[in-house]
Amino acid sequence: MKSYKRIFAGLLAILSLGSCNDDAFLKEEPKTIYTTKTAFEKSSQVESQLVTAYRKIFSIHGYAIESLAPSPALLGGVGSDVTDIFHSLAGQGAGGWSNYAAWTTSDGKFSTVWDDFYKLISFSNLVLMGAENVEWTDEAEKTYDIAQARFFRGYSYLRLAECFGGVPIVDQFTESLKLDYTRASREDVYKFAIEDLKAAAERLPAYPKQDGKVAQGAAYHFLAEAYLGLGVETNNSSGDNYSKAADAAKKTIALHPLMTNRFGKRADPDSKSSNNGIPAYKPDGNVFYDLFQVGNYAYSAGNTESVWIIDIPGYDELQASGLSEGMYSGYMHSGQIYYLTQFVGPVFRDMRWKQELREEGANDCPFLGDIDIDKYPGGNLSAYLGGSSIGRVTPTTYLSDKVWEGDYWNDMRNDSINICRNFICLDRSHSRHGTIVKAEELNDPKGLLPLSAKIAMQDDWGWHSSAMDVHVAQYGRDWYVVRSSETYLLLAEALYRDGKSEDAATAINTVRSRANASKMFSGSEISIYTILDERARELSYEERRWPTLLRMGSSLNGGSNEVMKKQLLQNAMYTSDFPFYTGTIEWTLFPIPVKYIQMNSEADLGQNPGWK
Repeated sequence: MKSYKRIFAGLLAILSLGSCNDDAFLKEEPKTIYTTKTAFEKSSQVESQLVTAYRKIFSIHGYAIESLAPSPALLGGVGSDVTDIFHSLAGQGAGGWSNYAAWTTSDGKFSTVWDDFYKLISFSNLVLMGAENVEWTDEAEKTYDIAQARFFRGYSYLRLAECFGGVPIVDQFTESLKLDYTRASREDVYKFAIEDLKAAAERLPAYPKQDGKVAQGAAYHFLAEAYLGLGVETNNSSGDNYSKAADAAKKTIALHPLMTNRFGKRADPDSKSSNNGIPAYKPDGNVFYDLFQVGNYAYSAGNTESVWIIDIPGYDELQASGLSEGMYSGYMHSGQIYYLTQFVGPVFRDMRWKQELREEGANDCPFLGDIDIDKYPGGNLSAYLGGSSIGRVTPTTYLSDKVWEGDYWNDMRNDSINICRNFICLDRSHSRHGTIVKAEELNDPKGLLPLSAKIAMQDDWGWHSSAMDVHVAQYGRDWYVVRSSETYLLLAEALYRDGKSEDAATAINTVRSRANASKMFSGSEISIYTILDERARELSYEERRWPTLLRMGSSLNGGSNEVMKKQLLQNAMYTSDFPFYTGTIEWTLFPIPVKYIQMNSEADLGQNPGWK
């Protein structure tokens, strides 16, 4: 059983507060009035406040992009060049997130991102205040807690700078109402993030003290990203931002070398273990496949590439927690359960043969009808078909096809075990049973989309036995916030921007070599688009794609970000795959949420250019 330890226990304690009787609480006479001076009496309370910060990270990252919760969906790239709402659910484009005509300053997805990061900043400031108001028996623990708080605050300001540009800098917890916030410049916000991340990197342990906690590798990774953002914003006016970004990235890489050989739960040919009747050993697996298997995500599991993960509880841990009372279609769930398989990917049960391929006595759908349940437990909701997907989020053609075309096809990451593109007819009553279903044989050819092994486990080894009939919750399957392969791509970008294209090619080729890719780059082939394409290949569904695209431009002189605009207009789902939005993109940053402009009544926060 995975050890979730204090983070999970702390989250349960916080979640249990939500079950209190509000009426009874209001009637009870308060015994203590808490203020910032009295809220912390012992160091363990500071640790508890840190758990609240980790919980917020869970809500920002842990749900990934599955349920269209605004922060994880938007940050994860829905509406960008990599993913969007499935076309049949998006009204062929009107409801798609890349219908940029529908974006407004009052859009809840922008205000939620803003709100989530300022909440994380507030939690961090509260930890920093509390750490100075209590006595510590162990100064090392005080240093550790402060380092974590400064990491979260620095990370938050990095994301705010990337997404919104200049924002108010709040560096202390306050109880008083303030209506006159002013925005610092984007440059100064990046610098503030850099100072926090540097301080965190200097004080955090080299490796996570427990699965899910931050350590030096994460701090140096985001420090590299912050230096890159500052360099682009200022046209590297200091002359050393890109070299500093490269230095920080190298520190993460030194701590977390890439996994280059098969490892973990499914890599041992001598293993006799099995689950749900499926042998643990996967003979056709590879190291990239191994990275995304249950039990393999954490650094503590021998995965040196793992820099920072969201640690997801297993079935037994969740059941023991008491959270099993929260159910989804009869299955235990909480905010931390990994439901990507339900919300991302194709919906096979909705597919239909073209009229001329329909047969009497057979189902109109090649993935319904007379299915061998022994071979495919769950039938049309089997692991083979990705489980119980409702297909909210799907990849763009850029992500699923374009980046793999031509010289890029031969690549471990594109192997069928990692991206499954061919599916056989499961209906034993149809003459095509057991043969590959082709997209052009279906009423909606664009509905037959690839299935990523990052999202769905296509055999039953990794599933809990309770999920066999619907394959909804992937208990115990963690989620990466950072792998060092991404750090290599930050290094490549820093070197490229610093005029060292040959070194940049070496950094990218290190990632490509691990993937056994046939195509390797020369320095003359490197561009920012080369790097963005490689990020799409390596980091699909993991990358915070919107922050990446938004930091490609500067907010100075009215703002400019031609890289982002080109990526969106040429590759987004509803500008390219299903051309619905045919306008231009006048903005280079997300809008400042109008409700916060209005609430800040004693000073003008202003609005980013391109927004009305």
